Amino acid sequence: MKQIGLMILIVTTCFGCSGNFDIENPDVRQFVTQLKDGSYNQYYKGEDGENLWTVFPEFTLKDIPLLLEYAKDTTLISPCDHFPVNPISSIPPWRADKNGKSAIMLGEYLLWSAETIINGHFPSLTPLLRQASDSQNRVLNGKEILIVRQKYLDWWNDYGKKGNVSVLPLSGTDYLWM
Repeated sequence: MKQIGLMILIVTTCFGCSGNFDIENPDVRQFVTQLKDGSYNQYYKGEDGENLWTVFPEFTLKDIPLLLEYAKDTTLISPCDHFPVNPISSIPPWRADKNGKSAIMLGEYLLWSAETIINGHFPSLTPLLRQASDSQNRVLNGKEILIVRQKYLDWWNDYGKKGNVSVLPLSGTDYLWM
């Protein structure tokens, strides 16, 4: 009997993940699942119905803790043409994976998403972090992204929970968005 209940729960959860995504009332878990499996497909449409660019979900402050939880995943995802990015940027928002393919680091992207919520707009042209003191503008590796994630978690505990977005998570650090 327990196995039947478990199967129903698993099937229900899977169907929920693959269904339509509600931009106005987004689900972080579904968003992350769709980014990982390449199925996120919310686009602004042109006059002829063609896809112009991906729509960033209307996340709110309440979504930040779960985004930060998922940001511990530093997997490189390729292809990455389905990620909502700043539409005014002509700079590619990705890095190269071990095979040389364009990729986005999920954890870094989710931190950028949290920063987008905090700012009320995209914090940069690209979802890439670097150290301000690095004159070579090198992007951060996975271990460094986890250090920055901790800064966001600390910010959440000190400011975000209280709704105080006047102090930004990277204020006073050597990290910035490219």
